[in-house]
Amino acid sequence: MSNIEEQLEHLASPEDRQKHLRGLAVLKQIGGENFGGPVSQLARFSEDLARFTVQYAYGDVLSRDGLDLRTRQIVTVATLLAHGSAQSQLSFHLNGLLNVGGTADDVVDLLFISAGLLGFPTAINAVPIVRDLLAGRGESKNAMEAQSAPAIPQISSDRLTILYQIAPEFPKWREQVLDQEIFCSVHLEPRLAHLASAAMLAARGKAGASFDAHLASALAAGATHSDIVEMVIQLSVYSGFPAALNAAGRARDIFAASERPQANAQERVDTTEDDDDRFERGAATLAATSGGFGAGVVDSFKDIAPGLGRLIVAHCYGDIFSRPALDPKWRELSAISALAAQGTVAAEKPLGVHVDAALNLGADPEEIIETLFNIIPYAGYPLIEKALLIAHQRISLFNEKQTADSAS
Repeated sequence: MSNIEEQLEHLASPEDRQKHLRGLAVLKQIGGENFGGPVSQLARFSEDLARFTVQYAYGDVLSRDGLDLRTRQIVTVATLLAHGSAQSQLSFHLNGLLNVGGTADDVVDLLFISAGLLGFPTAINAVPIVRDLLAGRGESKNAMEAQSAPAIPQISSDRLTILYQIAPEFPKWREQVLDQEIFCSVHLEPRLAHLASAAMLAARGKAGASFDAHLASALAAGATHSDIVEMVIQLSVYSGFPAALNAAGRARDIFAASERPQANAQERVDTTEDDDDRFERGAATLAATSGGFGAGVVDSFKDIAPGLGRLIVAHCYGDIFSRPALDPKWRELSAISALAAQGTVAAEKPLGVHVDAALNLGADPEEIIETLFNIIPYAGYPLIEKALLIAHQRISLFNEKQTADSAS
């Protein structure tokens, strides 16, 4: 027995020793060789908190029989991706997913799902974590063709009619990008893909109609009521009881629905007909706004998920940022607003990128600052304080470059 393992065993009191040892056993399966390192460090701060972590998270919840450990780690990773600021925990549990039978393809599938449900910054931020993890383990992708792709839940006909009236591009993009280009790239079993999707939405605090739809789709794909219950219980560990309680209320309503949802399997669809046009248009738009080129974005993904890198250029810039209804500068200011309001670690680098782009397109520093001031009432002072410091750094670098260019 290692010194750390012995130290962690000694945290248990006589009355909770059985639960404590059960939790340590599960933690060892997930954490692998360094399973006790994070909890040992935590014990230096608070032995009580370290004991709670072992006994509640692992001894009470992850040791339950309702879900196998691979499924539990998929749910955990989905939840941590939605958190957006738990990078060390995300790395630990991505490694844990591989330790309990998950594959590199499982990991990449979760990146694709997060890009569609949480936004591209979440996936972009996770790529270096995944790259380091796979390189350290000598893992590689070896995608197997799925028997059926997990189709996105359908929008109700009434809602779809309204969306076509006010923004016809939106449902078209939803079908092409979210369904055919993202979910049809996923090789996870549909049941697991929809459980992961529901966990992401609940953890992000978006447990609304889309959460309900993914639960219904999970049930249609073979998930049981017990699977859903276990997923919600696990949310209490990695996203807190408020998220779990909100999700439980909505899941209860789904269970009570009079009609069982029907399976909605969907064959993979070839959507590459206009991909080159979309990509070239996106690359040109990206070059005009940020001074970069689409190939750079694609290259950053090529060893992990090249299709995802190409999709960012094609969809974000080729489909959306190239549209003429908004002046490019105002598009960048709106992106700054959205990223600052998220306030996650995953949003920090994209925030700097879009500050640079706004400056390149002629935005005054005062316009960027006013954009951030405008969201103080909606995001709060701590998030905007962080955003202002990021903006100040990018503005200072931009001004230094302008001065150097003028002098040369």
